[in-house]
Amino acid sequence: MQGFSSNKPFLKVLFLTALIIASFWIASYFPDLVLTIIISVLLAFILKPIVRFLEFRLALKRGIAIALVFLFIGGIIALLAIELVPVAIEKIKEMYATCRTFPFEQKLSEVTKDIAARVPFVNQATITQKVEGLIQSGLTSIGEALQSATGFLVNIAIIPFITYFILADGDAAVKKFVEKIPNKYFEMSLNVIYTLQNELVSYLRGLMLESCIVGVLTMIGLTILGVPYGLLIGVLAGIANIVPYLGPIVGAGLAIFVSLVEFGSFQMLLPILLLSLIIRLIDDLVLQPLCFGKTLDMHPVAVVFVLLIGHQLMGVAGMVISIPIATILRVTATETYWGLKHYSITT
Repeated sequence: MQGFSSNKPFLKVLFLTALIIASFWIASYFPDLVLTIIISVLLAFILKPIVRFLEFRLALKRGIAIALVFLFIGGIIALLAIELVPVAIEKIKEMYATCRTFPFEQKLSEVTKDIAARVPFVNQATITQKVEGLIQSGLTSIGEALQSATGFLVNIAIIPFITYFILADGDAAVKKFVEKIPNKYFEMSLNVIYTLQNELVSYLRGLMLESCIVGVLTMIGLTILGVPYGLLIGVLAGIANIVPYLGPIVGAGLAIFVSLVEFGSFQMLLPILLLSLIIRLIDDLVLQPLCFGKTLDMHPVAVVFVLLIGHQLMGVAGMVISIPIATILRVTATETYWGLKHYSITT
């Protein structure tokens, strides 16, 4: 009975998938470390074609090719930091100074009174309580995200070193791993590794392109509407879009907050919400098919479900890496099952 069961491709795939899930569950107790390693691996996947081009086309040693790529990227980041960071800090100081003197409670009371007067059977106290609860929940979420980001800043310095060693020695490590695979699983394992690498790299490249476009659309739209700090909000919306569906929401929330402080009313609420809806539709109907193609082979409901699980296990870091992890599980399961069936592996 045991030998019969072990021959079932489905049971083998189920066991392998359960093993991967258990590994990620154990890793969820070390979210910052897992996020650091995954970002380093994904960056190595993205930079690998450039390094290989310099190595084979220009006949440079791998170490020199990696160093040149790092110097180029580091130079771009340094230039952007020199130009943008002082501007961002100044804008944030201006917003903070304005927020300190802004009468939030008075404006909230005026809005709730207006809603209660226009909408029948609505209790002003109930609206106030609900709005205050939403604001408090939003501030708590922002605080948790900032706390997680602050804790992760220390690990950012480690990412270049891990990425360097993956680029320098990753091929040798994969080769040693492949050499230890039994012959009957050899071809199937190579197919799984190849497909997994291609899908992860394609997903990350598509995500970066999508996030940049969402940030630019947010910036342009807010500038047209006359909302202050459109550039800064666009950048933050693009960064937030690393978590699927979050970019337009963060952009709209920040824009509403800034417009409330700047204009003293919710007069920009409807235009901002309309802009957010348009960007969301462009993202769903144009950007995602264009950037991902068939790479992100997941239903939108499944994506939300995966994000919720990631947040439950690892917080904000879990939301960032949940889709790559789901991709690893999907590709491993489907390609392994296909290989077991078509390569006639019976033992």
